[in-house]
Amino acid sequence: MRMKAIWEAVVNIYAALALVPYLSFAVIWGAVYGFTRNKKQTTRAAMDATFLLLIGSVAYMVRDLTGSLFLFWSVVLLMLVSAGFIGREQNRKNGFVHVAKLAKWVSRTGFLLFSFLYILLVAFSIGRFFVDS
Repeated sequence: MRMKAIWEAVVNIYAALALVPYLSFAVIWGAVYGFTRNKKQTTRAAMDATFLLLIGSVAYMVRDLTGSLFLFWSVVLLMLVSAGFIGREQNRKNGFVHVAKLAKWVSRTGFLLFSFLYILLVAFSIGRFFVDS
């Protein structure tokens, strides 16, 4: 019973943060900057954390607009395939895959891609709201 309450709290916190991911970006940026005082490191950490929030937001909006998660899973598949190609090239060049660099690449590219999708989906949602009303 106690684990269920903890899990529900984690889900509710994630949902609240993912509701407005760019506000969460600012909050995360401020919190991390308070500890590190390094703007470059802070921005990267905030991008990585916001990427995780954008995944949930984009998935919800895609399902709400289209009734399907096909677009969402297509983007995830595109990211995984490109990560596979980059990992293959790392292996060919270095003889091993540098997992940390690959994870950073996936996170930062995903942040850009999902940010674009988020803005696009918000615009479509606003347009749909005005057309429906």
